Amino acid sequence: MQTPRNQFGFTLLEILVVLILLGIILSVAVLSVGGGKAREIEQEVQRMVQLIHLAKEEAILNRQELAVKFSPNAYEFLRLEDENWIPYTDDRLFYQRELGEEYELRLLQDGISVSLQEEDAGRILLLSSGEMTPFELYFGLLGSESRYHLIGNALGEITVEHPQDMNHV
Repeated sequence: MQTPRNQFGFTLLEILVVLILLGIILSVAVLSVGGGKAREIEQEVQRMVQLIHLAKEEAILNRQELAVKFSPNAYEFLRLEDENWIPYTDDRLFYQRELGEEYELRLLQDGISVSLQEEDAGRILLLSSGEMTPFELYFGLLGSESRYHLIGNALGEITVEHPQDMNHV
């Protein structure tokens, strides 16, 4: 008959179980915290697409011509009144969205890059007939080659292609 020995320490199996649990916890923590800017860009792209759809519906329902005006680091919604484009100022949805200096927008219409610096350029028209100016918009962080690609057609449909290399455009 053997006498019980005093055990000191942990078995190899116990150490492996603890290491596996720590690995799982750390991977969940990294996934939930990581990708802050990437997630922020994705949310802003989705917000922009939803606002454009909503503005298109607003144009149809109110029989009013609207536009989205892009500048290098912002976008805003405009309405046509007496042949002048007037920005929405007191609207809770269609106010100007400042994106910050770290963001970059690039707009193409008919395959040609549009200057976002000029006052009368960089507009996408949302007509009361439901039509929209066809466009391509690249949205991303300055210095990063990865961009979201938004494509709008004349029927007012917008598709979003996830990040891609801007150098191949």
